Amino acid sequence: MSKSRFPYFVAKRYFLSQRNIKSIPLMLLVLVVQMTFGLIIFLGKAIGVLFTFSPKKIRKTYKGMAEQFIKQNFIQTLSNIAMVGVGFGTAALVIVLSLFNGMERTLTGMFNRHNPELKIESNVGKSFPYEWTLRNKIEEVKGVEAITEVIEDKVLILYNNKQKVVTMKGVSENFATQTQIDTTVVLGTNNLYNNDTRYALVGSGVYQELGLRLRDSMYPLQFWYPKRKGKASLNPEKAFNKKIIQAGGVFVAEPQFDQSTVIVPIKFANSLLNYGQLRTGLEIKVKEGFKATTVKNNLMEVLGDNFIIKTRPEQQSQVLRALKIEKFFTYGTFALILGIASFNVFFALAMLSIEKNHDMNILKSMGATDGMIKRIFIYEGGLVALSGANFGLISGYLFCFAQEKFQWISTGANNGILDAYPVETRWQDFLVICLTVSAITIFASIIPARNAAKNARR
Repeated sequence: MSKSRFPYFVAKRYFLSQRNIKSIPLMLLVLVVQMTFGLIIFLGKAIGVLFTFSPKKIRKTYKGMAEQFIKQNFIQTLSNIAMVGVGFGTAALVIVLSLFNGMERTLTGMFNRHNPELKIESNVGKSFPYEWTLRNKIEEVKGVEAITEVIEDKVLILYNNKQKVVTMKGVSENFATQTQIDTTVVLGTNNLYNNDTRYALVGSGVYQELGLRLRDSMYPLQFWYPKRKGKASLNPEKAFNKKIIQAGGVFVAEPQFDQSTVIVPIKFANSLLNYGQLRTGLEIKVKEGFKATTVKNNLMEVLGDNFIIKTRPEQQSQVLRALKIEKFFTYGTFALILGIASFNVFFALAMLSIEKNHDMNILKSMGATDGMIKRIFIYEGGLVALSGANFGLISGYLFCFAQEKFQWISTGANNGILDAYPVETRWQDFLVICLTVSAITIFASIIPARNAAKNARR
């Protein structure tokens, strides 16, 4: 056996001999089963004893469990506690990071229901002239399938003695092909046009706040907007443009969007706002087989610096950035808890170095170096932490799989959007967790390993 393999062989031999098992994979499997059933039995016994409401019986039961626990080898008991601590810390990390992944996926899906694949806005001001030359430039770009014109502004709407300031979004007729807004309509229809009649799509928040009735010809929606030109007047009839339209459908896409948005035909919006050839934005549908980022780069080369082009992730960048920051700080908090749990590894190795001091002296007399002894203890700590980490990764993944499959933990909202907590496991998170556990374990093992080599004398 080579000298480089000797420390690992010694650590592995001692680690397995304490548990009467000959292979590490088998030991990990047995450990996962033992921990799972042990936790179930412990919780069942705890609930059964607590429901007796007998302090004497509670003390007797847990005293017996503690005595049985201490009868084992003391060092093995410490290492088992260390494995359990690392395991639960790792499982908590897996569950929390998967929960943030699920929230990110859910939010992205909700935003994608009403956000286009690409959105073009003016770099200066909120509107820009949309002429046939600009349209031809965009249509000639490879990957552009459809262009939807948008006029968006704040307006006041009145309905049956109720009023609300909303964002009116006027869109051209091909709007339905751009987004998944048709899949979000829960009442009425998603058509903005029906022969010669125009309709508005209102968000569920606007619908509830105003108490709307769909296709109400007696009380249609009244849209008010200040006149862009002319003398100021104290008479609202003269100071504002006013148009009426019936509500034809209600959509539920994303809470913030639903609370403040009304979608109308672009001709109706233009007649109210008097934008003429001005547009506040253009929504681009990308052809199948083309990437949105590639089409964006091609459009930027054609349009220059006068326009801002955003992909779907960029359109909700602030929300996703806030979620990622929160995920990072939560990860740091749970990593700190995992670091505290790794103190058990430190104490287990410290006690082991005291107990095995005589064996270390024998190894040094046989030619073992201080570095070799240090590596023995670092490998021992690594095996303890690796066992706990594997238990944590497996149990955390099973928990997330069960939640995603059966959705047994509910949010309590019952709104049809987010009934259960969403989770999504990613291999990148597992890699980060493994690196975190490895770094914490090595750090916790360095001092006991150094002390063991220092205390061992020839």
